[in-house]
Amino acid sequence: MDDRVKSVNMEEMGRRFRLVRQKLGYTQTYIGEQVGTSQLMIYRVEKGFHIMAPLFLSLLLFYSKYVSLDALLSKEFNIDDERMFSKDYTTNTIVREKLTNLREELLAKLDEVGKHLDSELDNSVNLLK
Repeated sequence: MDDRVKSVNMEEMGRRFRLVRQKLGYTQTYIGEQVGTSQLMIYRVEKGFHIMAPLFLSLLLFYSKYVSLDALLSKEFNIDDERMFSKDYTTNTIVREKLTNLREELLAKLDEVGKHLDSELDNSVNLLK
């Protein structure tokens, strides 16, 4: 299991949401209005109460406009890390992941082609015997 999943629970995510909200200078009421819920529900989220997945996802989507989700979900969360508020940080991470996946796909295809060529060459050699 990814270390991030083990280190981030609802209580910790609530704390992180609160810190980001405060750093942005927003009230719980404002956040609630933006995601279609009440100030009380934002309070409950920030206190770590279990909430419905749609609200949690709405909050992640809202905060993703302002902060790097990589930083928000990182094991080493630090509200004072300026990279948290840099969209380049998230973009670079996404691009790096996409390139890594593309590399793996291409290497797998090249391996298939190599095996096919090897087999064809073996067949050609056997025909000459």
